[in-house]
Amino acid sequence: MQNKLFLWLHMHQPDYLDSLTNKIILPWVRRHSLNGYYSVPSMLLKSEFKANINFSGILIEQIKRYQNGEKDVYQVYEDADPESLNQSEINFMFRRFRTPYSFKSKRLDYLREKFSKGEKLTASEILDFQVIFKLSAFAPIDEEIIEMRNKSLHFTKQDKEVIISLEKKIIDNLFVKYKELIARNQIEITFTPYYHPIIPLLLDFNSAVKSKPDAKVPLVKSNLLEDAKAHIERSLKIGKETFDIEIKGMWPAEGSISEEAVPLFKESKVKWIGSDEALVKSIGLGQGIYNYKNTILFLRNHSVSDKIGFIYNKMKPTDAVLDLKHELEKNGTLILILDGENPWEYFENYGINFMEELFKSFNEKETLLGSEAIPLQEIDHFTPGSWINGHFDTWIGDEETNAAWTYLIETREFVKSDKAIEFILKAEASDHFWWYSDFHKKEINFDFDFLFRGHLIRSLLESNKEVNPYLYYPIKRFP
Repeated sequence: MQNKLFLWLHMHQPDYLDSLTNKIILPWVRRHSLNGYYSVPSMLLKSEFKANINFSGILIEQIKRYQNGEKDVYQVYEDADPESLNQSEINFMFRRFRTPYSFKSKRLDYLREKFSKGEKLTASEILDFQVIFKLSAFAPIDEEIIEMRNKSLHFTKQDKEVIISLEKKIIDNLFVKYKELIARNQIEITFTPYYHPIIPLLLDFNSAVKSKPDAKVPLVKSNLLEDAKAHIERSLKIGKETFDIEIKGMWPAEGSISEEAVPLFKESKVKWIGSDEALVKSIGLGQGIYNYKNTILFLRNHSVSDKIGFIYNKMKPTDAVLDLKHELEKNGTLILILDGENPWEYFENYGINFMEELFKSFNEKETLLGSEAIPLQEIDHFTPGSWINGHFDTWIGDEETNAAWTYLIETREFVKSDKAIEFILKAEASDHFWWYSDFHKKEINFDFDFLFRGHLIRSLLESNKEVNPYLYYPIKRFP
């Protein structure tokens, strides 16, 4: 078989809807919708490159919230008349509004410095701050955005209205671009279980021990089979409703799979899944396309996938793609699976130049969709694990992650109604445990701790149960 490039991009953001206030407290779904979720299909439409695009169910739901006119808290302040903002609201914006790594603005730097000195900002300066922050979310594709970026300062209220209008237009038409690519047989849409849970851990915490024998798991036991099924079925349902297709492929959250989880996926008629080559290192194998008990398993080339995420942003696009071609020659069919949203913020022009070079360098005969693939080898065993170091220790095994799992399991015992269980499913998202991990001790983020405990509290309130007092105290601690 001709060597082919298999690219699978994973799109996901956790649920930012606070269960206690029904406010969308973080803006990242909206901002990624103006960048990676928009730029990837836009650049693909200019090429013949075939790619696999993955959505978590909750990401689709959140995009639809914006399409239905809901706003996040950041957006409310971005769109507000500067003269209507009080000092606390201005303080919130300057403390919380952070731009992508590669975005540069001398005007923004000046305004931040002026604020940090305690100097009073004029209404026109606050307007500039609002507009520049909004502009920083957009991939530089549309002429209006390019012109506004070039203007750089002294924005008007009319300028802001133009940006607000374009923001709405892009988000409202986001799924249309993907449907056009589907119609051209240029992409295959896959899904991640709804709220992005680590399915092997929902089924059995001992999967972590099988993956890494010295893992320390909570003293309570997990047996959340019905929750796992709900995540899978609901994601399939919203995917079918959104894209008008039957979905055959699944990217398990964080590439987390176990031999106990695969039969569960098969029950939902999933034909192919993916993870990392680390899961077959113990049997002397590496990246490739495998047949595991009639489920096709794509195991990514870890180092080359990471090159796109972490190395190619430091290279010229032509040099990066040339290096990728050398990797293809060296490895044969190359399995690349990576985050489809965060890497682009570290590239010049938010990855537009790199994507353009990549997508024009390979045609439809040189790239591969998941359902077109033929497994090259059968295997009957793999080590349970994820795409991060081949283990589950990013989400379980530390003091805070284990405390969070214990809170969840013990709360789940009291929750019976569908309405209350919904908030348990939200709490099962991998993202909460990721932030509790010792791997991220230095990256202090209490937002996810707040959201996690809010989900558990709401589940108990919906069940007419007394809220355990410890749920009102943060799990997250300073290092």
